[in-house]
Amino acid sequence: MVELLLKRYLWLIDTLKRGGEMTYDEIAEQWDKSSINDNGSALSKRTFYNHCQAVARHFGIDIECRRGRGLNLYSIANLEAIEENSLTKWALDSFSLGELLLGNASIADKILLEDIPSGREWLEPILQALQNNLQIELEYENFFGVKFTGKVNPLCVKLFKRRWYVFCEVGKDRKRIFSLDRVKSLTLIESNFIYPKHFVPADYFRDVFGIVVGTTSKIENIVIRAYAELPGYLRSLPMHHSQHELSTSKEYTDFSLRLVPTFDFIQELLSHRDQLEVISPESLREEISNLITNMKNRYRE
Repeated sequence: MVELLLKRYLWLIDTLKRGGEMTYDEIAEQWDKSSINDNGSALSKRTFYNHCQAVARHFGIDIECRRGRGLNLYSIANLEAIEENSLTKWALDSFSLGELLLGNASIADKILLEDIPSGREWLEPILQALQNNLQIELEYENFFGVKFTGKVNPLCVKLFKRRWYVFCEVGKDRKRIFSLDRVKSLTLIESNFIYPKHFVPADYFRDVFGIVVGTTSKIENIVIRAYAELPGYLRSLPMHHSQHELSTSKEYTDFSLRLVPTFDFIQELLSHRDQLEVISPESLREEISNLITNMKNRYRE
């Protein structure tokens, strides 16, 4: 029941976000066509008003009514509330995409999607633990065969490159990240912990690309040079929020980034092949050069 109501709230937000000002009749007509209205029920005015109140209460999104001569127009009064809340924006984008895909189920064989590895089943108890500051006990084994079993304090979850991760406190002054697809078992413990007062997940990951944090490396001012069609890709989907375009020419475009050059970031640089060159700092340029040499030597062998 809760899941169904959540879908209805997201549907209402999505409908008004795309439609702008709409009458009740227009909204009700869209509900009749919606894929989540699987039993063909009508949207009564009372249900509509209840949903408007619930959207304000749960999402902080206000639906206002502009009254005219015999015509009431409904719209979202504070669209910025969607953009400013990354979780709401992500959930709304995912719902909107799901609605679009389900509406085209007849051509499912022509819509190719990426699978997310197993591990999603652990999300629900982890989110419950985060909601109530509860400890979890997990059994974990990474791809090198290193095992971990014990109680941890979950601090946040993060999705990166089709994998879900949970970031935890493991003992005093020690933090560790676990990939959910490598968790063997996970149990909620009815034992509360005190969430770190000054810990802000977004701030903790702000200066890195990906999920590798806690290295001894420092933040660097990095300049990369993009060739061929790569500048267009980087403009439309920046590598990192700190990315800025410095200069452009017919041959290449230079971008600056300010972050810690972790393992994940270096992997990302290498994924762009010969269309990307590190200009500075020299230490990172040399590290990339050494990696390319090692790769070349493997093929020679």
